[in-house]
Amino acid sequence: MSITLAIALGAALLSPPHLTALPADASGPINCPKPPKTITTSDGRIYECHPEEGMNPYHDVTPPDDKTHWQLPFDNPGPPPFGTETYHPPESWPFRAILFSGNPRAWDRIFFYVFDHQGVIVDSNEPDAIGNQMMEVRVSGVRMWPTARVYYRLIPNNEQDKNKRLKNTSRIGDVAYYALVMDGDMLCPALDESTFTSWPGNKQAARLYINGRCGEAPEADTSHWKYQVNSRYYGYPGFESSGLGLTWTFWRHDEPDRPLHDNQGNCLVFCDK
Repeated sequence: MSITLAIALGAALLSPPHLTALPADASGPINCPKPPKTITTSDGRIYECHPEEGMNPYHDVTPPDDKTHWQLPFDNPGPPPFGTETYHPPESWPFRAILFSGNPRAWDRIFFYVFDHQGVIVDSNEPDAIGNQMMEVRVSGVRMWPTARVYYRLIPNNEQDKNKRLKNTSRIGDVAYYALVMDGDMLCPALDESTFTSWPGNKQAARLYINGRCGEAPEADTSHWKYQVNSRYYGYPGFESSGLGLTWTFWRHDEPDRPLHDNQGNCLVFCDK
């Protein structure tokens, strides 16, 4: 064997492969190298392995990319008279309904919202969501998310109960639970990666950031679901190897209503259609 070939083979053995799925077995020098060595998946996520942690040894340490949306830091959030935070409903809300599950913020929950043309929620399996309105947030007239159309589920501006309106401020800090992202013709649940990643810069950044690839979301593979749904489901790109379970479906007001089922076949809304 030539020296050149031997060096090439040695390099191949030492370089961890781009895995199409995280290994079920964390043992072995390739499956779980000691930190700071990492595993890179074929879709670009980076994992640091901690085999001493047993069943969950893989820590996602993928840094934000150039499409990530960052929330602007403000010193004066909160509604008047406490701050300069204001809420702005859309002139016209084009989406009729959305259903999503697998949100890292609430793994075991399925959420659906049905909207009117002003973005007011008229039906939902989340009782306190009914009557809320999808609104953008601005502070001192500046959009809190300058590079994305982020709409929070908030208590409407005409609500007379000040204590209820004050709840909006706490919701704004929980973008993964209360916000949707509109990107062209797409509507997506906001994906706050800080809820499930261990990227070392999270603490230093001290700012909320969300995945910026809503508009690129491909159709999700639902072939393994117990119930074969009659709607097109989507998932954020880049998480096929890691098994992130966030999937969603939606439709617009200019589409006919249709029964909306979860992945177990249970009809949730429009069941008489």
